[in-house]
Amino acid sequence: MAEFVLFCLPTLVYLTVRSRGRERTLSGALARAGATWGSPADLRPALLLVFPLLVTGWLAVTLVPAEALTSPGVTIARVTSVGAAIAVVLRAVGEEVFFRGLLGGVLMRRLGLGWGNLLQSALFLVPHLALLLVDGGLWPILPVQFAAGWMLGWLRHRTGSFVPGAAVHVVTNIAAGLLAA
Repeated sequence: MAEFVLFCLPTLVYLTVRSRGRERTLSGALARAGATWGSPADLRPALLLVFPLLVTGWLAVTLVPAEALTSPGVTIARVTSVGAAIAVVLRAVGEEVFFRGLLGGVLMRRLGLGWGNLLQSALFLVPHLALLLVDGGLWPILPVQFAAGWMLGWLRHRTGSFVPGAAVHVVTNIAAGLLAA
């Protein structure tokens, strides 16, 4: 829950600042932050991303040595209860609100899809680098995090919304958590 609030707070500040002044509205600020539902057609590219994200996530976990997964401090997001599922959902949605909604939106508007999405994906990787402090054997997860960030950024750019990406992120995290249980 704390991570969800932490990830959403900068976006709330952005929405507050952007919606003030002449001709600026809350609906316009929400759209710039990607906080729109999108269209039903936006679900098609989102559904296409589920399989590659699941496969790459599964491959990364299979490449991680078993001893790395049992190291002290390593916790796989196992979905073994409703509370654990809610925590996985909130983390995924919070990451999408911040990294794809706010950062991705700003960076891709200013730098274009290529550079903006690349930078957004690299920034998404930064908090995941802490895995290496726990155990260096967890490194295979990092390229998957970068690739997932890039694909979800592409989806944000294509749809204008972080919502389809949040749905994909939630589904893949829940599936990974169920496989790890």
